[in-house]
Amino acid sequence: MTKKKNYITREWYENLIQELDDLKKNKLPQVLERLWEAKAMWDLSENFEYKSAMEDKDFINSRILEIEELIENVEIIKSESKKWESAVDFGSKVTVQIEWEDPCTVIIVGTWEVSLDESLRISFDSPLGSVIRWKKKWEEVKMRLQTGRKSVKILDVK
Repeated sequence: MTKKKNYITREWYENLIQELDDLKKNKLPQVLERLWEAKAMWDLSENFEYKSAMEDKDFINSRILEIEELIENVEIIKSESKKWESAVDFGSKVTVQIEWEDPCTVIIVGTWEVSLDESLRISFDSPLGSVIRWKKKWEEVKMRLQTGRKSVKILDVK
């Protein structure tokens, strides 16, 4: 069975590699040092420092595994090689207007990079991402939501 590709941008990939390196070279050794020091206190049953260090170690190991599994089957998104010129694709910065709401600008990314902070990075397989993918400026599409269908107009694609 073929594993599903993890689509991410070059920038996100480099951030993940840097995080993985920091976890392995800095954070894990630090938490292992804390564990060693906490074990030296003998009574582990009521040793808060030991329990806290163990939780941190488990979290760090989980994150290391998560990143390694993600990058094992990664495909770097190359926004400059779009399927159609000026069409919405991975890495596109798209200004849309949904029904009568104010226009907003989103960036189309892979599932792992979603961020709804000020950058509004949405997944290509989100309800909005999936209906505007491969569409061009000035096209209008219908987005299906639990509350019904909404009209989406593409105002700009970069």
